[in-house]
Amino acid sequence: MTVSFDGVFAVAYLVPLFPAIAFVVVGLFGTRLRRLEWGGWVAVFFSGLAMVLSLVIALGEGLNPGKFTDQTYTWLSLPHSGTGAFPGGFSLVMGTLVDPISALMLVVVNVVGFLVMLYSIGYMHHDKGLPRYYAELSLFLTAMNGLVLSDNLLEFFLFWELVGVCSYFLIGFYYEKPSAASAAKEAFLVTRIGDVLFLLGIFIYFAVYATAGAAPGWAASGFLFTSNGHPFLGTLVGTNTPLLTVAGLMMLAGAAGKSAQFPLHVWLPDAMEGPTTVSALIHAATMVAAGVYLLAVTSLFLGFTPADQLAIVAIGGFTTLFAATMALVHRDIKRVIAYSTISQLGYMVLAVGAGFTMVGLFHLWTHAFFKALLFLAAGSVIHAVGTQDLFRMGGLGRKMRLTTIAFAVGGLSLAGIPPFAGFWSKDDVLGSVLSQTASHPLYWPFFLCALITVFLTAYYIFRAFFLAFSGAAPRDASLPEAHEPPWVMRLPLVVLSGLAIVAGLLVFIPGFPNLLPGANVPPTYGTADLFLSGLSTALGVGGIGVAYSLWGNGRVFALPESSPFQPVRRLWLRLYFMKDAYDWIGLRGVYTIARAADFVDRYVIDGTIHGVERTFAELSRRLRKIQTGVVSDYAAYVVAGLAAFLLLLIFVAPWFLHAWGV
Repeated sequence: MTVSFDGVFAVAYLVPLFPAIAFVVVGLFGTRLRRLEWGGWVAVFFSGLAMVLSLVIALGEGLNPGKFTDQTYTWLSLPHSGTGAFPGGFSLVMGTLVDPISALMLVVVNVVGFLVMLYSIGYMHHDKGLPRYYAELSLFLTAMNGLVLSDNLLEFFLFWELVGVCSYFLIGFYYEKPSAASAAKEAFLVTRIGDVLFLLGIFIYFAVYATAGAAPGWAASGFLFTSNGHPFLGTLVGTNTPLLTVAGLMMLAGAAGKSAQFPLHVWLPDAMEGPTTVSALIHAATMVAAGVYLLAVTSLFLGFTPADQLAIVAIGGFTTLFAATMALVHRDIKRVIAYSTISQLGYMVLAVGAGFTMVGLFHLWTHAFFKALLFLAAGSVIHAVGTQDLFRMGGLGRKMRLTTIAFAVGGLSLAGIPPFAGFWSKDDVLGSVLSQTASHPLYWPFFLCALITVFLTAYYIFRAFFLAFSGAAPRDASLPEAHEPPWVMRLPLVVLSGLAIVAGLLVFIPGFPNLLPGANVPPTYGTADLFLSGLSTALGVGGIGVAYSLWGNGRVFALPESSPFQPVRRLWLRLYFMKDAYDWIGLRGVYTIARAADFVDRYVIDGTIHGVERTFAELSRRLRKIQTGVVSDYAAYVVAGLAAFLLLLIFVAPWFLHAWGV
């Protein structure tokens, strides 16, 4: 293992700094520019610089196995005391850690970020509040890059929260719309549940490692053995203890909130109220992937207990199928892709839980490109016809050939059809989990969930494709005539289409499967396991075939009302009634508790305080009446007081003296 602080690694901090500069410039001076689009070009310029530097880091030595650079700066230091909780002293550090997985993530974040910024120049052209939009998007890129480069959990959590705040701002960008404002609040509150549990997990890990006599690097950062080298094979102190199992479950909860996994998935489809560009960057390629990244670094640097791994596999495997079923019936093109995102994130979580961190990150890599492509292609459609309703579209393939091809490429990659990028990573996930079922029989149901989802994924994405692009004309004649978008929107579609085709070929680069020693690579890659690859490809092709038979050439399939599948369809449309359940819990549970707390606050706490206040006020009012200003009255009070004092001396004082034995 080698460590180098030379070259471009030493300036990795510039990657988050570039979009931070754009945030300051556009935020302070955006409204003063002669044309509001200029603020967008400032954001494009600085995000481009961040992208170039990320590519230089990755293509330099960033993807070399075992190569890393960790630069730390002491933030807070407490001296040696010899006593107390930290007798050997305690310090908190901030730093930048560049290693193969952070280098890979930097490329994902900044390539997609730059393309989305460029796309926004055309897509957001007619919107109000453009300086606010570009400033918030730049701040998000700053936070996401900071999260990726964090070398300890404290720093990680700080940027994690900033990412969540930016998501809240951007989901509610159209804050005049009640639905957008509500969606922003929902995302913020639901993800806070995971964040609180994540923070609790940090506390547990820190307490266990700090009190177990771990290396000074742990006391310094609470995350990495920064003083002892890069801990790829991270192991738990006191492996499989109940406390560490709880800590791992807390990490899973944090990841479930950010990556929209069951049961904290409800916020992501509603987040589509934000601009489509926000959906492409934050809610498809980057922010939602942060939860998977958290599980990956925790698995590598800390490790999970067997109970944690089973829980992660269960959540990931179940979510793949659970989310895919809801995508089957929705008519909003963005929500279909949103449910697809939840499902694909489940694949990543499933792989990491099974112990194959590299496989999960590989699917994160390919998914970022083809899912951003699908969102931006959907944005091109929305930009042209002004609706997100698939059942009003149709026939767009004749007028929007580039957009049609882009959506088809993204759909084929999502469906796992070779040789598109999604095929390689999806098959790796399936092969990896299957390889563990012999030693972990409880993994079988969740492997089957992932396998069934292959068919459903191909069906729902090509259902959306045929509804939007096939046929002779739109089903709603009132829609404006479709047209291709301007070049600033077409160029990202072309680039992402290319990446959705070739990104999976990363597996053939020598050394790539071993980027992370101990991260577990699959036993076979892609076509090496011919049976599983053939089965998954057949399922994908079958899903496309069924979609074409029901929705191709402008057809619209209507399920008869008498069909026994109607209750299932309604169940999916109602999202398994989970949002209704959460609303009921909020109204009947949380609201009831809040009312009880309000009663205690108003009538017990405040009532006691105000009662004492009123008592003394009334006593003061009555006492004021004896202040008459008449000398004879005051003389009478003095005489009465002296008389009372004498009575005390004569009758009460002897009793006290006797009681005390005097």
